[in-house]
Amino acid sequence: MSKTEQYTVLIAGATFTGLSLACNYGKKAMVVERTGAVGPEFTSTFCKAKIDRAQRVSERSSALREEAEMRNMIGEDGAIHWPAFVPVLHQLISREQLEVRFLTRIIEVKSQPSGGFEVTLMNAAGLSKVIADRIVDTTSFCDTSWSSSQERLHGKRLCAMIYRPDAPDEPPPHIEEYAIHRGRFCSEWVTCLTVRVEDSWAEARAQLLSIWSNRPEPLFPWQLVTIADAFDVEVDPGTHPIAHGWIWHPSAAYSDPIQAFDVGSRMKLEVTEP
Repeated sequence: MSKTEQYTVLIAGATFTGLSLACNYGKKAMVVERTGAVGPEFTSTFCKAKIDRAQRVSERSSALREEAEMRNMIGEDGAIHWPAFVPVLHQLISREQLEVRFLTRIIEVKSQPSGGFEVTLMNAAGLSKVIADRIVDTTSFCDTSWSSSQERLHGKRLCAMIYRPDAPDEPPPHIEEYAIHRGRFCSEWVTCLTVRVEDSWAEARAQLLSIWSNRPEPLFPWQLVTIADAFDVEVDPGTHPIAHGWIWHPSAAYSDPIQAFDVGSRMKLEVTEP
């Protein structure tokens, strides 16, 4: 029988905050990501994100921002090119030798009498258990304790990329009922639909498709080309205790991915408090 793996901290979510926090611990941390995405709260949502170049951040966060600048991922107004962060974050995982388990769900968390937690995981290999001294959940909906997110979740949106084939750089008209924002490049336009917190993915997607198919004539030239893979959420920022040694700090609470990353860089003392 294989020995149960033990970690100083188990981090839920390969988010900007989660990956940065994992860098503080190296092999003593495990990151569990339900999807196959990195930085999903930004890269999978097409959310309205802006990077503040003037904000003072840690050395690690500054290096990430400089790399994004070098790769032309940030616009003059701070808007980002969402997909370009995916290879950058994968390089970070490789360079720092982080242990990240993708496509893995957290099924159960049990407090141990002697302290720490027994966490049951499930992925394509089946069920497994790990022991963690601390748990830090950085996901949008608090994957480790879904009920803990309900009072702090105030809204969610489903976004989709739109495109005008005959004039890609033409900005869409401003229409009150259709929220639209731009990414890094002039051809990156995104429409967002606010849905109820309790709406399922299928319900939200059906609403978005229905509303766009009935869009007003000025928006006819713009086509819906791809729907985001995750909800953009409005959630309370900061650290929310779940139990002793177990916290939720949603990375999605920040509109600046570098700020979200910097939070993880500075979180070590908070996590290791007795």
